[in-house]
Amino acid sequence: MSSTQREEALATIKKTQENIAVVIGTIFALTMCVYFFTYAMLVDKGLSGGLWTMGISSIVMLLILIKLKHVSFFLARLLLARRADLRDTFANLTAADL
Repeated sequence: MSSTQREEALATIKKTQENIAVVIGTIFALTMCVYFFTYAMLVDKGLSGGLWTMGISSIVMLLILIKLKHVSFFLARLLLARRADLRDTFANLTAADL
């Protein structure tokens, strides 16, 4: 693989990883908005199961956001690793390289 092909492959992987990170962040932001507006309703109705679900999923979302680069690289690898032109690039690549 020539250096220009490798650079193009890295650019493709990086762009896909960034797009995945944006999608994850947007979904989490919308979920948090829904949580914000439904919290009072759950408290008023006394639905403790819903509150526990919101609390635990919020913590999971926070942990995913902390490791967002690694998570988005993992998902990009799942999406792009089947492409023959990117297979060699993924063999030696880690999330820290991008």
